Amino acid sequence: MPATPLTAEVLAALERIGCPVTTTDLMRLLNRDRETPLVVDQVYRAVEALRGRGAVRRLKTASNKRVRYWEVATAPNTCRCG
Repeated sequence: MPATPLTAEVLAALERIGCPVTTTDLMRLLNRDRETPLVVDQVYRAVEALRGRGAVRRLKTASNKRVRYWEVATAPNTCRCG
């Protein structure tokens, strides 16, 4: 169970998205209807906390090792995003 409202919100967003997403794209999604926007560090800390609990997993690409993607750990390895 997520420990903070932000980690719960991040986990719910990742579940809705249904495929790997970058921290920046996740932040943009979360900021759509937010009065006070989040910064990327807040979102990164939340996904790292979720990763520490085994709720999400981090993926890297071979072409760019600096970019990390996140997905729900219980998600199948099939992406619905096309």
